[in-house]
Amino acid sequence: MRFGVMLPHYRHVADPDGIFRIAQEAEAMGFHSVWVSDHVVVPDDMVERFGQGYYDMFTVLGYVASITKRVQLGTSIVIMPLRHPLHTAQVAATVDQLSKGRLILGVGVGVAKREFECLNASWEDRGAITDEAIQALRHAWTVDPVNFEGKFFDFSGVQSYPPVYQQPHPPIWVGGGSRRSLRRAAELGDAWGPTRPSFQLLQESIPRLREMAERAGRDPNSIKLAARHPMKVMDETPSHHIEVTMPSHGSPETWPLVDTAPRIVESVGRFQDLGVHHLVMDTFYSLPDLHNETIDTLVATMEKFARDVIPQFPEE
Repeated sequence: MRFGVMLPHYRHVADPDGIFRIAQEAEAMGFHSVWVSDHVVVPDDMVERFGQGYYDMFTVLGYVASITKRVQLGTSIVIMPLRHPLHTAQVAATVDQLSKGRLILGVGVGVAKREFECLNASWEDRGAITDEAIQALRHAWTVDPVNFEGKFFDFSGVQSYPPVYQQPHPPIWVGGGSRRSLRRAAELGDAWGPTRPSFQLLQESIPRLREMAERAGRDPNSIKLAARHPMKVMDETPSHHIEVTMPSHGSPETWPLVDTAPRIVESVGRFQDLGVHHLVMDTFYSLPDLHNETIDTLVATMEKFARDVIPQFPEE
């Protein structure tokens, strides 16, 4: 099992010094990865959820590449329909080069219609655009000369530079918990990484993922499993948000990583038994209990997790 934490580049904790500290602390404590999220603009009606805006994800990762040596650098997720795939190929490959092959590229379709409208991106076609953008991105990284023709993207007679450091390319993780996202991961992804999935959702979806991969002519075992969840190590089990129904994710369950250390260890074990290999953890976002965290409390939470949980899951 591998563990990653989000970097404080949005919401109330967004701060350059905080990014520096969390990145270096994560590496020193033994976390396997640090992560960034993506919004170009935040609609007014989503400010309470996301904050006023985000430091650009690829700029942050380029900076973090220079102050770390080991941790992987992940995006959770790049909103693919908002950028041309040649642009994504360039900035992602730059991070992969600067980090000497530590990039994990998580991709998805986006959730904010107003953001799409402001950027003249098609909300209605976002799923189909994402599918084609992944194909075009992989083409730009692996085919020479670059020559791609699709419904939404058509380019030839150009060079895509820089080349990626990892071969054949950085791993592409597909986010989202919908059936279409599952199909996208089965056909186009190197991993499936839903956000806040319940155990029930994973139990139901993983066999479907395997079946879809086989139908697509792929080895189901080549597709890894990840999950993004809120995390806080508590002194005692909280009572006020135990029963939480995760949208479209089945029956109510507890937030598995917001609990005491022993119970978190049990939950991580359940994820591991289901085949999840990487947990990406929110320590300042996604639950009201996390919305008043500071950089100091984030470090304290990370210290508890690194001390009490990570050693229970040695890498094979």
